[in-house]
Amino acid sequence: MILLLDIGNTTLKWAQLLDGALTPQQLLVHRDADPQVWMKALFRERFRPARLLVANVAGIEMQERIAAEAQRLWQVEPQFAVVAAVAQGVTHAYRDVAAHGVDRWLATIAAYRLAGGAACVVDAGTAMTVDGVDAKGLHLGGLILPGVQMMIDALFGRTADIARQARRISAMPGADASGAAGLLATDTAQAVANGAVLAVAAVADRAIVEVSRRVSAEPRVFLTGGDAERVSKVMQTSTLQIVPDLVLQGLALLART
Repeated sequence: MILLLDIGNTTLKWAQLLDGALTPQQLLVHRDADPQVWMKALFRERFRPARLLVANVAGIEMQERIAAEAQRLWQVEPQFAVVAAVAQGVTHAYRDVAAHGVDRWLATIAAYRLAGGAACVVDAGTAMTVDGVDAKGLHLGGLILPGVQMMIDALFGRTADIARQARRISAMPGADASGAAGLLATDTAQAVANGAVLAVAAVADRAIVEVSRRVSAEPRVFLTGGDAERVSKVMQTSTLQIVPDLVLQGLALLART
């Protein structure tokens, strides 16, 4: 069995590769959590994988922790995925490929394989990223901006009146800041939440238009990340597919080669 880990800024996702097939994705939050809690959920004696492939964007401390525990419990040396100039038929656009997040790269090669041609990846996570690839597998580059919660946190952290009003309204019975009550809000907390979701969705829509222009066709559009569902509901792009385990699918492609 091959165990695949996708370690993002906030969550850790994993799946097993059994006889070439990917099992359903599992997920837990590691950000601001007690490491002993999430490590106990992940590192189980019964897993004992033959190989461990990891995509990590959570820093060197996380990498060292994963490597130490995998060696202690399973006697397995993790393989940490790195960005390559060419992989799975996709040619990287960056001059310095190491400057591209490994999660973005894995999602891009997975999207290219799923699409069988031009694709656009929107990852609505802690940060929101977009990457495009043309029908010949040429990576077109992408975008990075704050994700939904990061935008909300920035407003609350760098304003006085907005934060005060939002806290007051959020404390009222029945207050809802989920972004589901309609686009134009009638209270401050909802206005902040809706604004952040719409900002991410609008950038995604505009980026998809740009990828379409570059490839002279409609690319397959794939959404992933924790906010994919809520962002998709306000996007104008009608043809898209939500793929929660897109990064793990990219890891699986590498594991099979």
